Formats: sequence, C-alpha cells, structure tokens
Amino acid sequence: MKNKSTDNQDPVLQALQAVSDPIRLNILTCLLLDGEKRITSEKYNIVKSTLSHHIKLLKDAQLIQEIKLGTTKTYVLNQEYIQQELPGLLELIRFRAGNTTK
Repeated sequence: MKNKSTDNQDPVLQALQAVSDPIRLNILTCLLLDGEKRITSEKYNIVKSTLSHHIKLLKDAQLIQEIKLGTTKTYVLNQEYIQQELPGLLELIRFRAGNTTK
C-alpha cells in the first residue's frame, strides 16, 4: 500500500489539494490582494490549531512563505514558485476574487 505522505507528491496535485478548502483559498486570495499579512484564527472563526493546520498545508505545497519578526509571523504568497510551477493559478485566484461577492 502506498504512503499518503505529501513529501514526494506532484506539486500540481499538492497545490490543488491545498486550494480545495474554502479557508485556504480565502487565505491565498487575501495574500494575493493585500500582500504580506498576519493571519488570525478570529478572522475565520476557527481555533488556532485548525488555522495552523491550514497554514501548514499551504506551506507544504509551497504556496505561501512565513516571515518571522520576533514573535510575530506574517505570510506572503510564494509568487515566484507559483508562477514557475503552477502557471495560471494566481490569475485564477484573482479572477475568482473579482467575481465573488461577500
């Protein structure tokens, strides 16, 4: 039986799995529109451990990068990686953001 580890997973498949969750897609959209940002569990009405899990999946898929300044963590899109390995993903997220009314 194959191990379900994402260590050797195809980058496209890993990215698609990461963006398949509405919270993770919203995180990516916010980072695309706002740039570097602090992400809090209160914004999504979830517990910190759940937010940590979402962030870990996005980091594992190399879609975001963490920036530490003291005890504060902010996040930014890994745009260079996304453009190289997942061409069109940023445009798709941008298009979705422009067509979503909230």
